[in-house]
Amino acid sequence: RLGTTAYLAERELDTLMYQDSGLYRNQQYAKANAVTLQTTYEEIALYWKEEVSLRPNFSTAGGVVTLPVIFAKVSGVKNSDMIVRAPYVDSRIMNPLNASVPEFLSGGKLQRERIRNHPKYMSGFLRPEIQEHMFDKLQLLLDLNLMQDIPGKNMLFLITATILNLNRDLVREINKFDFTKKTPKFIYIVAGEHMPSVEDAIIASFLNLVGFDVLFFVPTGYQCIEKYFRKPMIEEHIIGEFMYDVRIPDLRKYSGKEYKPNLFQKLFKGKR
Repeated sequence: RLGTTAYLAERELDTLMYQDSGLYRNQQYAKANAVTLQTTYEEIALYWKEEVSLRPNFSTAGGVVTLPVIFAKVSGVKNSDMIVRAPYVDSRIMNPLNASVPEFLSGGKLQRERIRNHPKYMSGFLRPEIQEHMFDKLQLLLDLNLMQDIPGKNMLFLITATILNLNRDLVREINKFDFTKKTPKFIYIVAGEHMPSVEDAIIASFLNLVGFDVLFFVPTGYQCIEKYFRKPMIEEHIIGEFMYDVRIPDLRKYSGKEYKPNLFQKLFKGKR
């Protein structure tokens, strides 16, 4: 193949503009590693809307982006201001991939081609580099051995089945994620006494590794997903008085997108 003069000029300009300049073209990088920022509570709001490239500890080296992300729990209600329905994934509902998961793992390693070719694999429409990113972070989640053992459950199988069965809205957010732009957000509000499920903890951990900002609001100060981890994984900020039976306002207007009942009815349920 031979390029036109305009094509070659565009490539040369591309090199000048996007190589070690602090500017990034769309989807310039296909690989990324997330690092969790330890911040003050006030810094969460400061960095929340910033592009990831403007956050501390962002870097690009060897074709890989280092993504500084937020993974935090906010307990209490600051100045007594009133601020998703838990659980996000109900452990009692059968995951359709449970029976297939033993085929997907060998010695704790994902059998990626076998997964891609399986009729129940629902993410084959994603860009190949995004599928690889998701597989990489799922494998990392398996390798890190973060989750407490649960009697009667194979945790490797549970983690794999949960992540391969992510709902379509989350998968779409991952697919459009540009590693040098703003990070996707996952906000979870626990205002009552129904706690997140172990699947919720798995999803939150996976999204943290993928590069999402993950934030739990727990006005009661009750234990949240941390009870499912072997060691402290989530930064907690106790900001004020613990409050109970609070009413959650309609947060749909802050979503920046058209209201979709199938997503927001799960995440923001009104009163708990």
